[in-house]
Amino acid sequence: MSPAERDSPADAYAERLERELDAVRGERDSARRQVRKLESSTAYRLGGKIAWVPGKVRGLKRRLNELGNGSKPSGAVRPVAAAPAERPTPLRALADRGTVDRVANPDVTVVIPVYNSEAWLDDCLSSVLAQTGVTVEVICINDGSTDDSRAVLQRIADADPRVTILDQANQGQSVGRNAGLDAAAGRYLVYLDSDDFWPADTLAGLVRRADDENLDVLMFDCLSFLDGTVAAATWKRYATYYQRSHAYAEVRSGAEMIADMRRHRDYRPHVGMYLARTAFVRETGARFIPGIIHQDNPYTFALLLDAARVAHTDADIYARRIRPGSTITTLRDARSVTGYYLSYLAMVRQIQGREFSRPVTDMLSEVVYGVFDGASKKVSALTAAEFAEVGALDSAPDAQVAFQALKAFRAR
Repeated sequence: MSPAERDSPADAYAERLERELDAVRGERDSARRQVRKLESSTAYRLGGKIAWVPGKVRGLKRRLNELGNGSKPSGAVRPVAAAPAERPTPLRALADRGTVDRVANPDVTVVIPVYNSEAWLDDCLSSVLAQTGVTVEVICINDGSTDDSRAVLQRIADADPRVTILDQANQGQSVGRNAGLDAAAGRYLVYLDSDDFWPADTLAGLVRRADDENLDVLMFDCLSFLDGTVAAATWKRYATYYQRSHAYAEVRSGAEMIADMRRHRDYRPHVGMYLARTAFVRETGARFIPGIIHQDNPYTFALLLDAARVAHTDADIYARRIRPGSTITTLRDARSVTGYYLSYLAMVRQIQGREFSRPVTDMLSEVVYGVFDGASKKVSALTAAEFAEVGALDSAPDAQVAFQALKAFRAR
């Protein structure tokens, strides 16, 4: 607590409220600018062909109505803590616990794609293997690592039979996660990045709730921690990004969950932030698109669109390491545009032929448009050759309509 808060709690509280209102007013003003910009664009005038643009305008206008003159939108607000000043500690097994046997049909399969992660693997795997009250298997996909990751994995696997190593030539996280999904024997499936970890003994509680409520997907939250020096803007974006501002405990369909979370700007597709029933995942046919980044977007979207029973627990189950050299801190514009573009196309095709209520449709369109918007914001940085490669990725008519829209953004 700051000295000002100790000396004058009422004044400090008023100052915090004013800062929150200033942030909301800024969001309102930004939305107004986006509406004016979109309504004057060529893409909006072609709205009959490019349906996501009018949908974006409708969503922004509705958001303006919610924001009004600066009041905060209503809802069950979950207090979001500031990112911790010190990094959280990975959960570790007790020294005298002894070996835990592998079982043929575990409760949970944890899939961990690994590429040059030797510095973080002990933290990552220890946090999984220390979980109690639940049976697990850990499938680590060594994605052609050139450091000592393979040796670290082997040391851990030699000491714990629950760990399996799959080796592949370097093909990226998507291929590794697909391989882990194919090999999974657990009733539930969860993904974990090799430089992240779980800070508490929470897995058994997640499984218990998923069983009790017959869930297809159980979502949870994540705290970020800084490990090394990254750009100030990057840390500002991710410091509390994965902590949702509202609680969504009530069971609902996946489409309704997307809509509710998007309405409060809480939708986060990161695949480490939910537990999914393995049989359900396989029934949907959901797969990661090989060779791209931002692959979480279409995969999570596909799962939730097909899910009949989804819930959320407002707890920070996952610890996300924000560090130099990671995917999110070293994004190249060409890879980012390609990933967003292919993700957008997959998501548009996933909602084709489906029917939802108008409020849900509007929120789904905002989510899909947001992925396209990610590409549009970076497309001007591409060279002519790089941009031509994007256009050659998919020759289908809907893809070429989207590519023409990107061309309009590039020409500005």
